[in-house]
Amino acid sequence: MFVVRRSPLARPLTAVVAAVLVTSALVGCTGVSFSGACEPVFEPGDASNAVTATGDVGDSPAVEFPTPLIAEETQRSVLVQGDGEPAAAGSVIRARYTYFDGATGASGTESTELFTASDLAMGLGESLECVTVGSRIAVVGPVAEVLDGVEEGTEGTIVAILDIEAIYLGKANGVNQLPQDGMPTVVTAVNGEPGISSTYQPIAEEPRTATIKAGSGATVTEDDTVVFHARSWNWSAGTTNTVTLGDVDSWTTGTPYAFAPTVDSLGDETLVDAFIGATVGSQILVVIPAADSASSATVFVFDILGILATE
Repeated sequence: MFVVRRSPLARPLTAVVAAVLVTSALVGCTGVSFSGACEPVFEPGDASNAVTATGDVGDSPAVEFPTPLIAEETQRSVLVQGDGEPAAAGSVIRARYTYFDGATGASGTESTELFTASDLAMGLGESLECVTVGSRIAVVGPVAEVLDGVEEGTEGTIVAILDIEAIYLGKANGVNQLPQDGMPTVVTAVNGEPGISSTYQPIAEEPRTATIKAGSGATVTEDDTVVFHARSWNWSAGTTNTVTLGDVDSWTTGTPYAFAPTVDSLGDETLVDAFIGATVGSQILVVIPAADSASSATVFVFDILGILATE
């Protein structure tokens, strides 16, 4: 059930530091001043200001900087300023990126990925605080400070160019709906991370779906590529009536899923039906009883964050 076949935009990036190539993962966004303005954590510095990247935002940039480029702390320069509202904490961001080794100028693979605005990615995440769509950002800093997942003691400077192509919700923001009898209770942390409380009630004999939060965004169709967070639990009713975390969990990794809702991708028609017709900003609860047991089921909670624009 729930066959996770992500689009290329949804795969988590892997932090790999070889002699000169660097590739990494998530992004973050947290800073808001008392005035309400979004204030970046990192300021421009001599190293980030030495980086130029010409060409249109969204296209492969021509990047130049003097080598060796050394930064003892993380710096961020806005090379092109975009428009619109800055990304809120936890937002999902689609960005085209390229990494370079500051010592040699050698580059890693250029790609477009989905990132989550969280503090899971250390300096890289913080550096993407307050970005706007259409911006191009240069981030320069010690690789062990900027990237998560590198080996302890790794030295060197990383240069990252990121073009911000789209910003999506980071969590369901819809209107709370009345709970349904016989369904587990969903509890949500401040950052949107969902949990399930034990219900001490019989498990439904048939699959059931409920809207926990009703969003006001676009409606999902069968042809859409949906950006969403998901978490599953194993629900065992009876004398123990326990709920334990299941195999599907994008919240812990910080990287949402992005693919079209089909039986091939989700593994069950009930899950497909839960997506089709749902609106962006919604949180959906699905309970699917086990085929071989009357006292166990799988529980899913989906946060519908956005729909990828068609190229």
